[in-house]
Amino acid sequence: MKKRIIGILLGALFLCCLAGCKKDTLPAEEEIYSFSLVWGTNGISSYDSKKGKLVKTSHATNPEEYITTYLLSKDEEQTIYDLIRELDVSSYPDNYNPNPNLYSEPSMSIVLTVRTYTGNKTISAEDIACGYGCENEKGQKFLTTVQAIKDILTGTEAWKALPDYEFYYE
Repeated sequence: MKKRIIGILLGALFLCCLAGCKKDTLPAEEEIYSFSLVWGTNGISSYDSKKGKLVKTSHATNPEEYITTYLLSKDEEQTIYDLIRELDVSSYPDNYNPNPNLYSEPSMSIVLTVRTYTGNKTISAEDIACGYGCENEKGQKFLTTVQAIKDILTGTEAWKALPDYEFYYE
């Protein structure tokens, strides 16, 4: 009887420990199964690899005209996943500004979410200075990775088939 009670208590303790584990950090060696990226002036463009949803701009009179579905090719997927693995997203804080001493009007926002089978990690760089240059190595790696992903997405025929921007920023 005592062994049974001890077993139940140990099982309950194990479940409590599992429930208390945070899944918001991502070890570099984890298997990435999808990602999403928000980028651009005020964060108007986005892509979600899980759904294949590609948004050129959310700032338009008819934003639905700027949305399409695009599934990455195997080569594009591998390139992006390699970039994300090399970035080591778990080493970045949840809220990040690669250039904390720079400002611009308008600003840009970047939100990178990486999903694995064991958890998610999001790096939010919102209302940061426009541009993909940085004086520190870690910030530059983040910006270079985002720009490379953005360049792959904006170079697709699906992106090019979307209408030109309705509004431009100076």
